[in-house]
Amino acid sequence: MYSNIVITRQISKIKCLCRSLVSIESQKTPQSGASSDGISPPVRIQRGPTDILQALSTTVGIDPTAAHYKYHDDPYLIPLSNYRKRAYALAAEAGRKAAIWIRDEHADLFTTRIWDPPLRKKTPYYNADPKIEAFSPKPIYNDESKVTEEDLIYTIRNALIEDSIKVYQLLGGSQGVSDELKLQLLQLLCFYNEKEPDSVEWLEERWFSANTRERQAATWRLGSLADTIFTSMEPKSPEAYCAIIQGMAKYYQAERAYELSQEAIEKGIPLSTGVYNALLGCIGFLREGATLRIEALKSTLMQMKEQGLSPNIETLSACLRSISVWGGGIQLQNLAMQLVAEFRELGIQPGLSAYYYLLCLFCKERGPRNNILSKILTDLESRQHLEVNEPTDTNFFITAMGVCSDHLQDINMAERVHALLMKNNNYKLVGDAYKESIYYRHLVTVACRHAPFEKATEYLDTLIPNIYIPEPSVMEEIIRTLEVAGAGDRLTQAWSQIIVFGHAKRTKLVERLLSALCNCYEYQEEDVKEKIRSAAESILKHGETLEQKDESRDQRSPVSQKLSATALSNIIELLSDVSDKSSERWTSVETALNKLKQEQATGVPSKPEAISTLAEKAASMGKLEIAAMAVAYLAECGFEEAAGASARVLGAMLNRPEEEVRALLQEPAGALAGSLHPAALAVLHSYHLAKTGTAIRDSESSTSSESDSESSSDED
Repeated sequence: MYSNIVITRQISKIKCLCRSLVSIESQKTPQSGASSDGISPPVRIQRGPTDILQALSTTVGIDPTAAHYKYHDDPYLIPLSNYRKRAYALAAEAGRKAAIWIRDEHADLFTTRIWDPPLRKKTPYYNADPKIEAFSPKPIYNDESKVTEEDLIYTIRNALIEDSIKVYQLLGGSQGVSDELKLQLLQLLCFYNEKEPDSVEWLEERWFSANTRERQAATWRLGSLADTIFTSMEPKSPEAYCAIIQGMAKYYQAERAYELSQEAIEKGIPLSTGVYNALLGCIGFLREGATLRIEALKSTLMQMKEQGLSPNIETLSACLRSISVWGGGIQLQNLAMQLVAEFRELGIQPGLSAYYYLLCLFCKERGPRNNILSKILTDLESRQHLEVNEPTDTNFFITAMGVCSDHLQDINMAERVHALLMKNNNYKLVGDAYKESIYYRHLVTVACRHAPFEKATEYLDTLIPNIYIPEPSVMEEIIRTLEVAGAGDRLTQAWSQIIVFGHAKRTKLVERLLSALCNCYEYQEEDVKEKIRSAAESILKHGETLEQKDESRDQRSPVSQKLSATALSNIIELLSDVSDKSSERWTSVETALNKLKQEQATGVPSKPEAISTLAEKAASMGKLEIAAMAVAYLAECGFEEAAGASARVLGAMLNRPEEEVRALLQEPAGALAGSLHPAALAVLHSYHLAKTGTAIRDSESSTSSESDSESSSDED
């Protein structure tokens, strides 16, 4: 009894609270002035659902040491190579695709609520209650479907091209559809050229796509359904003319678009600014030669003026786009600057797309240096924020950074471009993953080539590896910068990065790293030298691992390229710098030397003196087999260092001065062969090969030994 009373009171309190909230929500907050009690509430500010999160984000900023949030599922699975990043993101999206496929293929499984009580009739619904269109299975249309104009409206609004065409045909074509719907369908077909558009739902697919530039070729479908619908429309409205002309011009069916525009003008049908913008963008397909194209451009702009149409920012972009693809030269550059000045007089400031086309026109790869980028940045830096007007706006930053790297070769200008990109919400203008990668490729390249070493390393530490994974060519540029600065410690880290980034199979890159390690080894502290030796040993072992994989590989798989003889000699030079004869590094030295001896490497060493030094050091430390193997390799390859190295090594083995050893070497080889250690005998053979070009014959050695034994028996 008591519990029922308590529950009743609680319910009444909740009802009272709900009524209060409803009344407060329905009241209008005062806009200004003071209330009767002297309290002046502030004006209500409309807030979005993520405004608080954005405000908190601005207080923290971007953490370059953290991976992108989409990779935070498991810290052990965070990808650190371009291939793994792409595979990780697309795999997650493939899971969502699979779920949507099941939903669409088995829509009948998503029509009842399985959590309803058994005695209650199940409520039909689609994927959610209440119904959410985005999560609902898409309707399937076939020849047996019964459709109405509502289905056509649904397919047009959702940009379902194939379904729209099917429903249009099921309704009886042009005879069974109203003029208003035919116009809407015509606009849809012209915009997409009757091709199914990429779904905006698949963000990762669009992010990792590599569509950098539009294809400037006639791709309009002649005799398509759009042409049929336009022909069947009588009378043809201005909207129909605008749709068909813009569609043809967008897909570079320029001549037909121009004919229809002249037909509309002759009939007195008004055309929109968008139509003229589309025509301006494809003038290059109508005329040949810069002079004729310039005249056509000016006449089109005059037609706009005669029609009473006001140009907009897209008009300027269309003009500059056409001019930028016509070539270069002073005439076109002056025309472009004249257009920019005239549009500014009309109050139209150039957008990012317009500036992108100006950079393409003025900053040619092999043209004279032009500093127009500085003026562009000055204008953009003065604006409060950058607006997105056209899809090509995302080409500006990648092009500007490319100009800084290749055309101007100016790190200060590159820093201005990067600061502008990082300002406010401008980073959304970087484009997709492909453009982002190229942007940072240019930034890292110009920093390595033209920035002070401290500034270059600051960029490397900030960007790599979470924001940018360097490509092999950029990695080679980084290695060159570290080599010039003598940063041995960072070079050893570069080997770790090469492995993590998936570049370890790039033999040329690994050889470039070994060369840099050798060149700066002499100037390092002892602890850094030990790191360099460890890196060289790791490179050697990694090569052995690849060889083992090649032995068990499938015949269709490519064979890994082997290290060159120069790379192996660099490894030997680094690993032989040890003072302990019991060090395990000697085993690695012997392995590398065996690879050279067995011709498992390409070419010959560029520094044979490294092999000579190894032979002498090995002989002095009691590693006679290694010393003999080294001088034998020098002799077999015909290096001029072989004879001198053989004499010095033999002196170390016999513990005699070099003059004495040379005197001994003047004696017949057979007289010395019987009294030498096998390793010393091998060195003797190498000396004879280096001097005469022929090896000591085994018969000669055996004959001399037999004669020695016979003489000794006679004495007995």
